[in-house]
Amino acid sequence: MDRRELFECKCGCRGNLIDPRVVTMHQAIEEECLMGDLPVNSGWRCQKHNKAVGGSPTSSHLRGLAADIGCKSSAQRYELLRAAMHQGVGRIGIGKNFVHIDIDRSKDKRVIWLY
Repeated sequence: MDRRELFECKCGCRGNLIDPRVVTMHQAIEEECLMGDLPVNSGWRCQKHNKAVGGSPTSSHLRGLAADIGCKSSAQRYELLRAAMHQGVGRIGIGKNFVHIDIDRSKDKRVIWLY
């Protein structure tokens, strides 16, 4: 399977304008975590899907510059955060069952937020 397929819009439109750097970052985090395949809960989003999931109108998902990586435990969340920061991700959102990684350079560079 082409790794880019993991980042298709989840609404079924099969749109996918994910930036290749996000795909590479996901793979590097996956390899560093040593936890097997890390699911992409949300990659690129079309406008309709972004609105349906309550995404921000300025969401980096709309520009293909972000991904939400699924995690099942606090230990896995820790490893994701550690690996993401080690790989140079400066924009991180922490949810109960996912970690948002974001490479949008048009926004604050070094921030961590909670959902």
